[in-house]
Amino acid sequence: MSRSSLHLDSPRQPLARTGAGSPAPASNAGAAPATPASTPSPSLPRSGGDHWRYSSQLNQQLTAAQRALGFVDGLAGQLEALKGELSGQLTQRRVDSARLARSIEQVAQQWSQRGAASGGSLDSRLQFRLAADARQTFTVRGLEVANLTQGAPETLVFFSGEPGSGPAAVKVGEPLSEAALLAALGRALAPSGIQPQLDEQGQLQFSVAETAWQGVRERFSLRGGGIRFPAGQPQHLKLQPTEQALQPQQWQSADHAGTRQTLQKVLRALDQLQLSRAAISRAMAEVRHAIAQLSQMSEQLWADGFVNDFNARFNTPDSESGLYEVVPALLGVSRYRVLSLLALP
Repeated sequence: MSRSSLHLDSPRQPLARTGAGSPAPASNAGAAPATPASTPSPSLPRSGGDHWRYSSQLNQQLTAAQRALGFVDGLAGQLEALKGELSGQLTQRRVDSARLARSIEQVAQQWSQRGAASGGSLDSRLQFRLAADARQTFTVRGLEVANLTQGAPETLVFFSGEPGSGPAAVKVGEPLSEAALLAALGRALAPSGIQPQLDEQGQLQFSVAETAWQGVRERFSLRGGGIRFPAGQPQHLKLQPTEQALQPQQWQSADHAGTRQTLQKVLRALDQLQLSRAAISRAMAEVRHAIAQLSQMSEQLWADGFVNDFNARFNTPDSESGLYEVVPALLGVSRYRVLSLLALP
């Protein structure tokens, strides 16, 4: 794997050169003061094709962050109001379930507009995507790490049904490591836009652009060799989407017990929004810093500075294997996340 293909989940990556978007990590640190979403993005003078291209991309990234921040702040305001209503109703002898249901519906409507309101810069888990390319993560029954790295060898053939992608074969079974499995799946599924990854518990997940999710969900199929999956005709796979950060359609308000549970979910959602806001604010600060740097130097000097900084950090003996220890220490991500990053094609 070349180091240039590594996209870390952090706004510390070279912002002007973001390809596939990476979610900014949440942190327990308090959110930095953020510019309101309506603030116009700083603009840079035209000073050559490449310079303008990167400065334009930076401004697009700043706009994405501002849209995400506007959505987060609006949703947080609605949840704060709902929190007050729920708390007030719990002090009453009888819950006004109709009133609470209307307030919950308003939150549900706001949440349903996440993709459009944030311009694709916030995914369903409230992770910020600087490149505005929110992705849907999902799991597939039978496609677990242990099942695919142990036992007799078998060739699995995937059919995504996505335009421009054909059958993709992956050989699984012993002897196959986690890293080799991720790399093989990544190469095979890349034409369909599906990416494999390991979650924080080391469980195998997949992700696809939210805009392509419904098509993949309807058409993703697999043909096995009769060991883990049947041979013959491809079998449609049942995809299980990961749980969304908010599920207001499941919130209850019919009685005190349901209202109390809903209040707890609202409080958790507010905590998640605070973390998302902090991540967005840090990303905005990084973009503004990059804009300031780029406005004072040529694009070539800016790029040379980044390369030198990168080499100083990672271009040391055994540096690639060192990422297993260095990246978690720097970014607070698990070994499984590092494996996923190193497996990107």
